[in-house]
Amino acid sequence: MKALTTGALLLVLLCGAAAAQTTVFSTNFDGASIPSEISPGTATLSGVQGYAGLGPTGNQFGGSFLRSATANVVTLQLNGLPAHTSMNVLFLFAAIDSLDGTGTFPSGDFFNVSIDGTSFFNESFANALESQVQSYVPPAGAELARRVDLGFTTGSVYLDSAYNFYVDPRFSNIPHTASSATITFVMQGEGVQSLDDESWAMDNLVVQVAGGGPAPTATPTATATRTATATPTQPTGPGGPTAVVPTLSGPMMGLLALALAAAAIYFLKRL
Repeated sequence: MKALTTGALLLVLLCGAAAAQTTVFSTNFDGASIPSEISPGTATLSGVQGYAGLGPTGNQFGGSFLRSATANVVTLQLNGLPAHTSMNVLFLFAAIDSLDGTGTFPSGDFFNVSIDGTSFFNESFANALESQVQSYVPPAGAELARRVDLGFTTGSVYLDSAYNFYVDPRFSNIPHTASSATITFVMQGEGVQSLDDESWAMDNLVVQVAGGGPAPTATPTATATRTATATPTQPTGPGGPTAVVPTLSGPMMGLLALALAAAAIYFLKRL
């Protein structure tokens, strides 16, 4: 009896934790236009080409993504947020063509992400020689492809890379309490060049808030849904797709809460 009671209470607590996280924006960029909450600058919707299928099941590159030249700022403006204490900014990231990392020439291809003017991510990305310095060191499961031809290059030196920022802890639990948020994305530095030379892109962008208050009555969201249509070529083992766990985001959060609630009710009825 005690074991059942403890288990049921634990499930109820887990349900509460799951329900406390609210998705306030999501898009897979497969619509006919860019969501109105995004000011893209010169960024445009572009077919993902060889990126298709990269990513864990249910969260893969596909269709179109938002592709931007370096030095261009992409801004996401969210208003009317529910009460919260933290924010998750989750997306798949494409590092395209001749990004030069932290090298000496032309140095400075740093991807910066900020909320309300405060940067929480600023790392360089390099797609050419192994000798180039890339400051970003992906955690297990974040690297989906590294220096391979994914359709955006014509040579054999500068290639493409892909990363799953859903599993990088720096993109989750970011302190934030304001009722609005201005989120900016930019590849910046001394090494920035034109779109036909180097660029970056994002797909499956999701923003969540957590940590207090009821769910909003109106959520500024462009819903993202996509079914996997290709089998990705990516690492296996501890750093591969088995380590990718974007299970507590978006629609899957709701499914988890429902499953846990059902289990809790089942156990309580057996007491």
